[in-house]
Amino acid sequence: MRPRHIVLFIACCFVLLGAIVIVGDWNRALLGDLRCPHVLGVFSSQDSVFSDQYSEEKTMVPLELADSTSLTEEIKEKPEPQPAPQVVETVGALDYFIAGLRESGEKQVRVVHYGDSQIEEDRITSTLRSYLQSEYGGLGPGLLPLVQTIPTRTVVQYLLVDGQRITAREGPKRWLVYGPKNQQRDSSSLYGVMGQVAVLDSLCDSVTMHIEPYGKLTSANYFSQLRVWATKDILVNGSRQHKGALRDTLTRVNIDISGTGEVYGVSLESAMGVIVDNIPMRGGSGNVFTKMNRKQLTEFYEETNTRLIILQFGGNVMPWANTEERVRGYASSMRRQIRYLKDCAPNASILFIGPSDMLTVVDGEKMSYPTIAYMDQQLARISAAEGIAYWSLFKAMGGEGSMQVWQEKGLASSDGVHFYRSGANRAGELLWNWLKRKIDD
Repeated sequence: MRPRHIVLFIACCFVLLGAIVIVGDWNRALLGDLRCPHVLGVFSSQDSVFSDQYSEEKTMVPLELADSTSLTEEIKEKPEPQPAPQVVETVGALDYFIAGLRESGEKQVRVVHYGDSQIEEDRITSTLRSYLQSEYGGLGPGLLPLVQTIPTRTVVQYLLVDGQRITAREGPKRWLVYGPKNQQRDSSSLYGVMGQVAVLDSLCDSVTMHIEPYGKLTSANYFSQLRVWATKDILVNGSRQHKGALRDTLTRVNIDISGTGEVYGVSLESAMGVIVDNIPMRGGSGNVFTKMNRKQLTEFYEETNTRLIILQFGGNVMPWANTEERVRGYASSMRRQIRYLKDCAPNASILFIGPSDMLTVVDGEKMSYPTIAYMDQQLARISAAEGIAYWSLFKAMGGEGSMQVWQEKGLASSDGVHFYRSGANRAGELLWNWLKRKIDD
């Protein structure tokens, strides 16, 4: 076929597709689940710029929507029939956490915050950490991966080899329990508490992890103790000791990691007070904890005196969970994850944070996902049934349609899903205000 024929063919395809978009029935199924798009949806813009250490206030990390096929594989439980008409919050769900706070002047108390991309960059978590450390003491950002692919708003972190800075791609091989299957291990469930592991081998057997403050100094930028979670053949600053006090309270440090083995996380912290870990799982729906090694999780939660585990998931399944049955199926699958974590951390409270309000386009108009309120209700119901705490970010924002209000106030991105940093700060404040009332009751 001659070049001009190819160009003519492509032009005809564009004309045909354009005609379908303009004159079509916007939400009518054309073939199976394939639907004709609305012209406004075709030309609508979404933020898709990855933020870096020096990004503007309104730079956002896009939400990676969960793959419906993998979700179907993960959700094994049969959806429960009808929800209880009234969700009653479990009394005493935060007792372990509140009791731990009373000991924060004498020992370390840990909070582990898992979530999807809504908490990337240490968003929401950093605000909660700031309030907790201000009230109950504690220093440091907590756990950091050896290889940081998503910069945070708390610290600047990168790796050096022979004194030269390298990129994340040039660093040690990483395996993730979440995300694409080609990034997951074939058989081993050893991912550590962060759900990711960096492997040092003969090709890259010595790296230096550099940490320095980002932005205005807070308690999270000071630390007096270093702890590395790794296999026994890994050397930390030339020593097999993976935990120790630093010579002084620091805000920046170089940590030499060498040997052959696996590194599950590096924690910058203090010996006493509250330590809050930010563990984002990009594109995750939360159905991964049962794939993580029970022994590793149990040992971490026990050794660090973890008193609160926060799970913030649900947003990534909304495009897929478009029926009440699918919502109940997802909630049932999360119930299994909650039970697993309760077994791994019997002395910790668990708090589930449901998804924020989220916008989609239906018939050319922006609106909340039709099942978002039902998702919030179902996650609250299974939390109450399992005796854990639940905080509705959806209701705290203002309920259905509130994401548009947050956008108008400059708190949320035009993608209708993510908060700007100012919005994440506001969400963190709302979480802290709710949590503080529970602590003071």
